[in-house]
Amino acid sequence: MFGLNVPTVYEPLPKKRGGENAISYLHKQLVQKYDPTGKRRALVDSKTGLRAGDVIKVTYMDRTDVVGRVLGIKRGQNNVGTNILIRNKINRVGCEVRIPLFSPKLRNIEVLYKPKKYLSRAKQYYIRNTKLDVDDVEAYVKRQQHK
Repeated sequence: MFGLNVPTVYEPLPKKRGGENAISYLHKQLVQKYDPTGKRRALVDSKTGLRAGDVIKVTYMDRTDVVGRVLGIKRGQNNVGTNILIRNKINRVGCEVRIPLFSPKLRNIEVLYKPKKYLSRAKQYYIRNTKLDVDDVEAYVKRQQHK
């Protein structure tokens, strides 16, 4: 009995997802759902996308918009938790907003200004309340466009 080849009773189940890990498969599905065009993924691409120091304008579905300088980008791994931290000064009071990139409430993100020379470091948290801190970002962009 031990030396005989016993036929299998059931055929093996076909591999789901083409043998891909369930978490990475779910990540691909969510990214495809929230970013079908790939525009937002291109924004946070580490080689060609946004960098800390760029000035962006974020427009929401209710047509409100936020303008600020990018301090840092938190890129999610195997999730859609990527977010962008922007800083602006309103009436000489610094305010920061963390914007979830794949939020369905976002209408558009556009780059208003890219500096010719960037400050050091990948995330520029150190500029808060120093001489490097941002001023009114919208006025700064207008001055740069007039030059």
